[in-house]
Amino acid sequence: MGGRSSSSNQTTTTTTNTTNTTNTSGSAAVSGDNNGVMLAGVSDSHINVTMTDHGAMERASQLGELALASNTDVATAAINANADVSETAMESVSQAHGENLQMLAGLAGNQAAQNTQNIEALKELAEMKIDGGQVATSKQMTITVGIVIAFLAVFMLMKGKG
Repeated sequence: MGGRSSSSNQTTTTTTNTTNTTNTSGSAAVSGDNNGVMLAGVSDSHINVTMTDHGAMERASQLGELALASNTDVATAAINANADVSETAMESVSQAHGENLQMLAGLAGNQAAQNTQNIEALKELAEMKIDGGQVATSKQMTITVGIVIAFLAVFMLMKGKG
């Protein structure tokens, strides 16, 4: 901003005469824009200077506090939103897994019933193969005779009442 120069010259001789010379320059040199304050030629003086920023530093501090508070609110809202989304997603996945397990249990039960029917059919086929179909014929005859006897019993009862 500015410069100050000072020079001093002392000469000492062995004689009783002493010469002291002090040169002080009060000039200042400025390079570029001079947007501030520059003082020159004020040696051995007391200068009181008051400068103001017109509240700029206080306003900057308030702006910084507002920015931090706003960032805190945004971060808290984002964390809460993520927690809600995570909880909802976990509930959905859990429900889907439960439904899948129920469906698998139903399929397993149906498959077990089908396996039982298949085993019975294989057993009947094996019995027919062994006896040439006589057991199946005997079962059919037993059923047919049972139906005829039941029919005759009903007929006799009806005839006896009428």
